[in-house]
This record gives sequence, C-alpha cells and structure tokens, in this order.
Amino acid sequence: MTESEQPTGVSRRTVTKAMAWAVPAVALAAPVPAFATSGPKPTVTQGDACKAPGGSVTCNGVVFKFGYGVPVYITNNSPLDIWIYSVSIVSQSQPDPVLSPVAVVPLPVKIAANGGTQQFLIGGQNTNSFNWQNGSLTLDAAWGHTPTAAGDTDHVGDPIEVTVSWDSTPPGCTCP
Repeated sequence: MTESEQPTGVSRRTVTKAMAWAVPAVALAAPVPAFATSGPKPTVTQGDACKAPGGSVTCNGVVFKFGYGVPVYITNNSPLDIWIYSVSIVSQSQPDPVLSPVAVVPLPVKIAANGGTQQFLIGGQNTNSFNWQNGSLTLDAAWGHTPTAAGDTDHVGDPIEVTVSWDSTPPGCTCP
C-alpha cells in the first residue's frame, strides 16, 4: 500500500486497544457499599471472669453483692470514631445468676478511632459467693459512627456479635 492508498478513519487495532483499557475503568466504577468506607467492624476480647464476694465491689454506684462478672473489651480499629449504642445478652448457658450488662458505662459511649478500647462489665448477683463454673453467653452490641443510633444508617442490622466463655470465677472483679 502506498501513502496515497492509506485508509482514513480509526483502525481496528486502535479500537481494540481502546476497548482493552476501557473495560477495567468500567469495572472500577462499580458501586461500593457505604459501610465499606468506615473500616472494619469493632473487635471484642474477653477478660478473666471473676466474682465479688459479699458485695466487695461497687462500680459507679452499682454494688455487686455476691456478684459475678465477665469483662469484655470493644476495640475500634477503624479510621473513624465509633459509638456503642447498646449491649445486650442474646443467650446465656449458666442460668443462675442471670447476668446482664452492668450500667457502669453510660451509653451511648464513644470509642476513639485507630485502636481505642472501652471495657464493659457483664455482671450479675447471687445469694452466695461459690465459685461459679463453666459458663458462656452471647452478646450483641449496636454500633455506628454518630452519637445516636438514629443518625447512623450505615450499620443498621449489623451488630457486633460475640460469644464469651469461662471455666471459673475467682475473686477479683474490678470496675471499668
């Protein structure tokens, strides 16, 4: 082909190259869920279960008379502050005493971004202070990125769920 015989317009090779570059750009433009930008879900760790014989521990006005407790720690590893709106027990394997989240940390509570941690004490009372053995419970904690649950729409129906267990309850409960 001579110079005067060159076709005009865009060649098939040019169109193919353009398509190869266009496909990844379209794939990258796919929608991302809103909560994906808030970072990972908070993590929960458990401390050693304990007892407070004879009412030996008072936490912010709450007396543990023959009390038992399981400390849990919620850690925020996301780049944004979070708020814990509620902590509740979904199930409990040891029925006596019945444990509940102790109101020693006013809710909602803010946990700072990038590793902030808040301790919660899950506790209950009994009529004596025997060494309570082998128990477990499952917790739910509602959370989000605003001071009120109504203000956060990213994490509705996305609670922190965890099961904690213990083999004994030696003396030594401490307040959060």
